[in-house]
Amino acid sequence: METRRLTVELGLSGSVVRVEMDVPMGDVPMERLLPALQTTADALVSFSARNSVAEGKPISCAAGCGACCRQLVPIAPAEARQLAVLVEGLAEPRRSVVRERFAEALRRAGEAGLLPALKARGGPADGAAEEISLAYFQLGIPCPFLEAESCSIYEDRPIACREYLVTSPPANCAAPTRESTEMVHLPTRVCAAVAWEEEGGEDFSKTTLVPLVLSLLWAAKNPRGRDPRPGPELLRSVYARFAHDRTRERKRG
Repeated sequence: METRRLTVELGLSGSVVRVEMDVPMGDVPMERLLPALQTTADALVSFSARNSVAEGKPISCAAGCGACCRQLVPIAPAEARQLAVLVEGLAEPRRSVVRERFAEALRRAGEAGLLPALKARGGPADGAAEEISLAYFQLGIPCPFLEAESCSIYEDRPIACREYLVTSPPANCAAPTRESTEMVHLPTRVCAAVAWEEEGGEDFSKTTLVPLVLSLLWAAKNPRGRDPRPGPELLRSVYARFAHDRTRERKRG
């Protein structure tokens, strides 16, 4: 399928963030647009990280620190399906090893009584979701893709992982709280916009976010998303969600 290199300029906080990405021209599902959206997220994160450093708040995250890789990572439905494809494409015995890690994570979550809540989880974070996330984190379950405290699928890691940066001391990530962990502020959350666009509705509170550890099971039950659309049109729709999200943030502020 034909792809074109497109350049988008995003006006943020008196600055312009320039994003260059390859976009498929034909009708595609959201999964095919994920590389372009990952590039967008990387550009926004880099912009925010530079601003944080300029404000005297350097980034604490570093290779080999996998504390955040034990969190309940929320991913968009398209990312869940794409991760399932990625795992299926792994050569043996690695595929079986990764699948066993997923199974072990669900086993431990089930023993802790969290599976019903995880399967029902969706939408933006609220009090109940935060409690579930904290309870899951306290189990210390590593991400199925975590190896030697580093991400083994770094180039293909979910957007939420790309968007998670902190400036607080690394030691605080071992027991994160709102008071002890200071995250880098982002102008918008690409992961949430992707999930919101996939939902296709106007009510952000009904957006589906899939816990990463459930991605293989969820993808098996939901193998298809919305009907394919032209890549540029789909990209514009996701970007429109960014603009709406930023408007909501300004109103809250």
